[in-house]
Amino acid sequence: MSAPLTSDQLEELKKCISNDKCAECSSPNPAWASVSYGIVICLNCAGIHRGLGVHVSFVRSITMDDWTTDQFNTMLRGGNDKWNGYWAKNASPEELASCSVAKNDLTDRKEMARKLKAKYETELATSYRELLASDGTSSGGADSSSNMSMKQSATSLPNNVVLPEDPLPTVKQYRDETFSFLLSMLKQSKKLLFAWSVVGVGSASYAHRLGDHTYTSAALLAMTAGIPYFLTKMGARFLGALQMKNRQDAFKSAKNLLVGRITVGRASRLENCDVYYPPLSSSGERKAKVGFVFFPGALVDRTAYSQVATMLSDRGIMVVVANLEPTRLLMNAYDINLREKVMRMINDALFLGGKGIWEVDEWSIGGHSMGCFAAITAVAQEMSSTIKKVVLYGCGAYPDETYADCPPLRDAAGVKALVINGSKDLIATSTLLSGPEKEKIFNEKMPPLLSENTTANSDEGYTVRKTIDGGNHAGCASYGPQTFPMPDGVRTITLEEQHKMTSHLTADFLLG
Repeated sequence: MSAPLTSDQLEELKKCISNDKCAECSSPNPAWASVSYGIVICLNCAGIHRGLGVHVSFVRSITMDDWTTDQFNTMLRGGNDKWNGYWAKNASPEELASCSVAKNDLTDRKEMARKLKAKYETELATSYRELLASDGTSSGGADSSSNMSMKQSATSLPNNVVLPEDPLPTVKQYRDETFSFLLSMLKQSKKLLFAWSVVGVGSASYAHRLGDHTYTSAALLAMTAGIPYFLTKMGARFLGALQMKNRQDAFKSAKNLLVGRITVGRASRLENCDVYYPPLSSSGERKAKVGFVFFPGALVDRTAYSQVATMLSDRGIMVVVANLEPTRLLMNAYDINLREKVMRMINDALFLGGKGIWEVDEWSIGGHSMGCFAAITAVAQEMSSTIKKVVLYGCGAYPDETYADCPPLRDAAGVKALVINGSKDLIATSTLLSGPEKEKIFNEKMPPLLSENTTANSDEGYTVRKTIDGGNHAGCASYGPQTFPMPDGVRTITLEEQHKMTSHLTADFLLG
């Protein structure tokens, strides 16, 4: 049942700190409320909130409308200071700059509406809205998917979720992993090793012919063998220190979003991966049409991908983000069974974290930056019969012999690939690490471009390339700025915009 607020209830609302002013523009004596966020707002801002849609902000008049008990209790759990404090603490600098509304400034209603629309369409706002309703109640204006999300979170929800601290790596761990990678590079440089061996043996022979210089010859041979090893060790020491220094932690907003999703039962942090679950079906079934296993970029905190993962899960895709802690590296795949790693993550996602067994119709795989190498290699080596779609963010090179024995993905029957790069991405386009022929090699080994005598509904494999105008390398996640192994370009769009475009392109490809 619903009824107008009583005088006692009105007084109780006013007791909430800062509820004597509009939460948006600070106008005095607000007479309207957004139940979704537990805030009170003025008539002007209420009109803008109504324009956002009831699924984003459910607006009530404090004095004229009827209220349910659940709606009133939501207001008591909220408060202007609580929401504004949450936003100020967790929003990114870009979000704060682009969505801020000047106090008492109502001169440009159109601009104010634009800023508030951008603010309440962020993942942070969605996370707060779900947190406020996380006891399983509805604000009365949510859509069916939001209601189902709340039903999903109504039982056995974790209280006071805190993400456990990942173990910090040691410099030695980075040195050892880098040494293994550099040694692999050295072994693959057959021409260089042969030339160096010829120089060493030739020098030793020449010294021996000059006279009885057995010790000198032996020393030269030892140096020939030892110098490459020594230089590799020194290189690993140097690069290991750089990697330790350039670890990329997720923004606070990304961490809080993951916590919010775990709280409402839409995500789990497991030993091998983070899992983002789609809403339950209308009948309460745990089913997803598509599952998406994702490998983070080198040195990047897996939590940084929570925004895009959340958007994909809201489209009905189960997203499984690999845990590469403590080093956040997968520099070569010779000593790793990628198929086993992927299957373990899939098994955990289906059976361990969702408070019930999930069903997924088909699986896909993807990665960001160096994580793309793991995704490509896993499919090209032995998973092309079960995984037919690959999504690559910030990728411009194909895995070479230093990373893995990776056959051409073009030879895997029916595999379709989506490559998404930003126009300002200076890392994926650089030839510093992969050489001037990297784009040619990439195109030759990937499935043919869609325009090459194939159609999107073809059973044959193909590659689709998409460029996000104004996006950069780090913009598919929430971290940065990235300066290693080289400086990234500067975005000319907001981080939120790049997230939305990335998730939209990915979801359309995976669900298509």
